[in-house]
Amino acid sequence: MSIKEELKKGAFVNFLGILGKIAGPSFLVLVTRYYGPDLFGIFITANLAIEIALAFLTSGFKDGALIFVARHADDKEQHHHLYRSLSNALALSMGLSLLLIVLSYLVGPMVFDMLYSDNFGDQLQFMLLTMGLVLPLMAFDRIVTAATQGLKIMKYDAMVNGGIRPVFLLLYSIGFWYIWPSLTGLTLGYISTQVTVAIVATVIYQKELSWAGLFKAFRSFKFDKELLDFALPQNLNMTLNKFITGLDVLMLPIFGASASMVGFYGAGSMIVREIRNVKLIFSSAFAPHIVRFYERDDLEGLSKNFSMTAKWIASITIPIIIGVAIFREDLLRIVHPEFGQSAFFMLLLLPIPYMYCSYSLAGNIVTMTGHSKLTLFNSVVVSISNFLLNLWLIPLWGMEGAALASALATFTLTLLELAEARYFVGAKLYIKQIYKPHLSGLAVSLLLVAFIPLTEFFEKAFFNHLLQYGIVLLIYGVLLFGFRFNFSNMKKQLSN
Repeated sequence: MSIKEELKKGAFVNFLGILGKIAGPSFLVLVTRYYGPDLFGIFITANLAIEIALAFLTSGFKDGALIFVARHADDKEQHHHLYRSLSNALALSMGLSLLLIVLSYLVGPMVFDMLYSDNFGDQLQFMLLTMGLVLPLMAFDRIVTAATQGLKIMKYDAMVNGGIRPVFLLLYSIGFWYIWPSLTGLTLGYISTQVTVAIVATVIYQKELSWAGLFKAFRSFKFDKELLDFALPQNLNMTLNKFITGLDVLMLPIFGASASMVGFYGAGSMIVREIRNVKLIFSSAFAPHIVRFYERDDLEGLSKNFSMTAKWIASITIPIIIGVAIFREDLLRIVHPEFGQSAFFMLLLLPIPYMYCSYSLAGNIVTMTGHSKLTLFNSVVVSISNFLLNLWLIPLWGMEGAALASALATFTLTLLELAEARYFVGAKLYIKQIYKPHLSGLAVSLLLVAFIPLTEFFEKAFFNHLLQYGIVLLIYGVLLFGFRFNFSNMKKQLSN
C-alpha cells in the first residue's frame, strides 16, 4: 500500500471518529439548555484547566509512546525497548497525576480565592478539584490509544475520542441532570465518562499489546533517557499550547466577566475549536509516516506528503470556516436563546482554525522528528506574548480583545513552526501544491462581503444566510476545480 493510500485509509478511519464528535456540539447545546448558561460557563472554565493539566501530564509521554512503538513494533527482538518506553510513559504520567491531585487540594483553595470572585471561584473550585480525581485514568487511556497509533491502528483513537468519550459525556450528563440538576450532576457526568473510557482502554490494551511485556518492564524498571529527553520538554510545550488555547476563557472571569458571559464566549470559542478536528482527521494518520520518512532521510518525500496532506486539510477547512462566519449568531442561538447578541468575537477567532488546519502540520513534523526543545521554545514565547496581549486587550475590548489576543498568538506560533520545519528538519511546504484552496477561499470571501447587501430576500436572517452559503459553496467548488483543470492544462501546453 502506498503512502498516499495509507494516509487516505487512516484519514477515513479518523473521519468516522470525528463524526462521533458531533456529540461534542450536541453536548454543548443540550447541557446549556438543561443546566443553563451560568453552569456551562463554570464547566467550560474547569474543563480547560483539566485539559491544560492533562497536557502537562501526558502529552510528551503520549507522543513518545507513539514514536517508540512505531520504531520498535516491526522487530520482535526490539519489543523489550517498546515495553520499557511504554512502562516509563504510564508510570510517570499516572504518578505525576496523583502528585498533582494532592498538590491541587493543598494550594488550590488559596489560588481560587486570589483569582476569582467568591461565587464563581467557589463553584469552579468544587468542580475542578472533583474532576481532577480521574486524571490518572485519563492519562492511562491516552497513553494506550497513542501506543496503538504507533502500531498504525487508527480505529481505537477514533473510537475512543471520536465516539465513546463525547457520546458518554453527553448521555451521563443528561442522565445525572434528572437526579442532581446542578453542578454536582454535571461533575458526576464528567467523572463517569472518564471511568468508562479507562475501562475501554484496558480492553484495547488487552487485545493489541502484552500485559506480560509491560509487567516484565515494570519488574526491571529503569528510566528511558531517550524518552524522557523527548517527553519532558514536550509535556511542558503542550501544556503551554493548551494554555495559549484556553487562556482567553480563563482570564475573562478574572477581569470580572460573569459566568453567563464566560459561557457565551466559551460556546462561540468551542464551536470555532471544533473546526480544528479537520486537521486531526489527517494528522494522526500522517504522524507515523513522519517518523519513517525522517528515519530514512527522505526529506523530499516528507515535503511532498506534507504539502499534499496540508492541501487536503485546507480544501475541507476553508468552506467550513466561511460557513461558521455566516451562521455564527444562528449557531449560538441554537446553543441557548440568551446567546442571541452580536458574536463579532467569533470572526476574530476564525483565523485560528484556518492557520491551525492549513499550516500546523509543520508543528507535528518538528515534534515527531525529536525537536521537542524547539517546540518548547515556541510555546514559551507565544504563551508569554498571549498572556501579555490578553492582559492588555481584555480590559480594553472584553471578549473581542480576548479573541484578538488568541488570534495574534496563533499567527506567531504558525510562523515559528513553518520556519523550524524548513530550516531544522528540511521539510518544505510547496506553495504550488497548496495554493488552490487558499486562493479559492479568498475569492469567495471577498465576493461574500460584496454580496451580503444583495441577499436580503427573506425576513428571517437564517434563510438569507442559507442562500449566501449555498452560493459560496457553489463558487468555491467551481473555482477549486477550475484551478485544478485550467492550470494543469496550461502546464501541459507549456511543456509541449
